[in-house]
Amino acid sequence: MNALILAAGQGRRLWPYTSKCPKCLLPVGTHTILEHQLVRLAAVGVTQVTVVAGYGLDAMRRQIARTQIADLSVQVVYNPFYGVADNLISLWAARAEMGADFLVLNGDNVFHPDIPRFLLESPIPACRLLVQRQTQYSDDDMKVALDGDRLLCIGKDLAPQHSHAASIGMMRFAGDGVTALHRVLEEAVRGEEALGSYYLDCVQRLADAGTDVICRDVGCLPWVDIDTPQDLQSVRESLDRFEWSPREGTLRGRA
Repeated sequence: MNALILAAGQGRRLWPYTSKCPKCLLPVGTHTILEHQLVRLAAVGVTQVTVVAGYGLDAMRRQIARTQIADLSVQVVYNPFYGVADNLISLWAARAEMGADFLVLNGDNVFHPDIPRFLLESPIPACRLLVQRQTQYSDDDMKVALDGDRLLCIGKDLAPQHSHAASIGMMRFAGDGVTALHRVLEEAVRGEEALGSYYLDCVQRLADAGTDVICRDVGCLPWVDIDTPQDLQSVRESLDRFEWSPREGTLRGRA
């Protein structure tokens, strides 16, 4: 199974931490966010990871060259538009790596090790989106409206009173879902709004076109998108919530 990690952005809201370092290479505990993501993906059977990089490309390549995880191959794809575009273009830059079955996640996501397993549950739908029900929502939340477990609407502008959960930024595409994603992705990048769009806008296109996007609630398991210094500090102070361990997996070869 393959996975795409979208990690091209500059992370300006995290400055000065990201003034010389991509978000996913920030340390939390004894390893970087990216290293822990790779270990946890390998633990659920992912064998090939493509990291879409932009800002700090050389640092990303050096880190990946130093990081060795058993049975996992990692490569970098460059998104040259990272300075002017959001992550829709990062997904498009990695379109050649979208195989018959793959996962997508954001490079700034810190998550409990059990969360990726929700993407593997049978039966496997064409598109599965992980969500978490909440009692209140922030402007940054990618909110979703549901009909049972089927996605109706997704977006940051969705009214909280019409929202049933928030996306945690992790998906799986399989079978016909991969073909459908390729189609709507090519349609999306032709639009005038493409540079400012999120890849989850393609998920809305899929739902609008009749593809069932099945949402799976991860319950109370913790996850955080690290967008601000406060997010980073909070995660660093509460790593035990995520069952973080310096010996997790088989990280080797760090300089």
